[in-house]
Amino acid sequence: ATLLPDGFARTINGYAYSTGSLNLDAENLKATLRVYARMGRLMRMREFDWEGTVLPTYQGIIARWDGIDLAAASDEVLLAGMREMAAADSAFWFGSAVNLGLSRVMDPLFDRLLKSFLFRAAVPRPGLGSSAFLRGFDSKALDAQAEMEEIAAEIRASDPLRALVEETPAAHLLTRLAGHPEGPPLLAHIEQYLAAYGHQIYNLDFAAPTQSEDPLPMLLSLKALVKNPPAVAVRTRQEQMAAEREALVARTMANLNPVLRPLFGWLWKWTKHYAPYREHVMFYMGAAWPTLRRLACELGERLASAGAIADPDEIYFLDGNEIEGVLAARAAGRPLPDLAQSARERRDLRESRKQLTPLPRVPERATIKLGPIDLSMFDPTPAGALANDGPVLHGFAVSAGRVTAPASVIHSTADFDKMQPDSILVCMTTTPAWTPLFSQAVGLVTDVGGALAHGSIVAREYGIPAVMGTGAATERIQSGMLLAVDGDAGTVTLLDEVDEHVGVSAPDPVDGKKKASRRLALGLVAGAILAFIWWRRRRQAS
Repeated sequence: ATLLPDGFARTINGYAYSTGSLNLDAENLKATLRVYARMGRLMRMREFDWEGTVLPTYQGIIARWDGIDLAAASDEVLLAGMREMAAADSAFWFGSAVNLGLSRVMDPLFDRLLKSFLFRAAVPRPGLGSSAFLRGFDSKALDAQAEMEEIAAEIRASDPLRALVEETPAAHLLTRLAGHPEGPPLLAHIEQYLAAYGHQIYNLDFAAPTQSEDPLPMLLSLKALVKNPPAVAVRTRQEQMAAEREALVARTMANLNPVLRPLFGWLWKWTKHYAPYREHVMFYMGAAWPTLRRLACELGERLASAGAIADPDEIYFLDGNEIEGVLAARAAGRPLPDLAQSARERRDLRESRKQLTPLPRVPERATIKLGPIDLSMFDPTPAGALANDGPVLHGFAVSAGRVTAPASVIHSTADFDKMQPDSILVCMTTTPAWTPLFSQAVGLVTDVGGALAHGSIVAREYGIPAVMGTGAATERIQSGMLLAVDGDAGTVTLLDEVDEHVGVSAPDPVDGKKKASRRLALGLVAGAILAFIWWRRRRQAS
């Protein structure tokens, strides 16, 4: 509490923000150093063993609650299940913290060192960063895309099925397939896909349906794949990028002198080890929500039937104490409190807040600092995003390459049908359930996010240039506008506006002082990480 006097996060207008307030006095500094001194021991704890403990425990809790008889379960059991799964999701995130943290640090560290005086002369192309190296890994996102491509190929192999899928609106597709002679095997394949990948969430709120409950966006993407199959299958592209990655590493190693070569090899080993964890963890994000929502639906039906709320979905707008009060009154045979109005007001407030465009940080020009050291490299948008009012938007360069194409601005899942083939996907951010859109995209631009955000990792795996954290893309860009995305420089040029700003140079995203402070921060982080890895290797060797 003394280290984080304002807590870890605050909610403003329904959006969560990290407080960024750190009280690093002498006592807290000592306590922090003691934690880091025990980091090796912490990493060996079962609570952070992701493959052996964290993920299996989470999946076990989900499976246990997924197997209960909803109709026979008491109200109290249903509420207990909802609470346990919400807690299990938090425990999953906590247990993933070490791998996520190291992946979050190693990527930008590797990127900065590639561009430093140590390695930049050895990199085959000037300015090449980590995004060119961190491609071609196995991931659940690519597994999902490969299976969807198989379903699309199955449809294209049958003229009647292809005609039905192309002519039928996505909202009615499953019903039409059920009544078609060739439909049942295809439906079984779609159900198999949803069983494996349908837990993926469109946002972090378990009040929103998951992909398995609301497959419409997935069906829209499937229709697009049937009509416009990818030029290169996802598995073939992955193999190509893996081969390119290894060739790039080999060329860089060959260009280094004997002194720096072991350092690069060591750094690459750990970067390659931790980088994929971000996507591994993200795939299971909210995996408990489908099961939790089934329990909530059953309990909501009971409360609505009893008159406590007007609609079963209103249970998501009650807090735990209110639900406990209703259950206690039901058990005692007392009149139930009428919570319908409160739930309706909260639902309306939530809907109105969706119309807001949240600032990337509050105050807008605030930054994270540790004493005099600027840590804005860890912000959701770079400093230059604050000046994104000209024809060139600045953001994080997260996936290498350059592309010029029209934009498809997608604000939510309701807009998935507006995604045009061979266009640049422009959105606020992405979650795993947005992955099918990438098969139609030739580039990605987002308002928020950095090198380890979901969108940046998937963009790398799809081999498309990406710039994230522009802060203003969805406000400044409209569908159909011609964009030039530079995934090496981290810029997005609005070509339709260039003529209006002839002779106006794009603002420098960071001034000299900020660059110097970032170099200092990078040096401290790099030193700590490299020292920790060296220490860990010594311990393992002994």
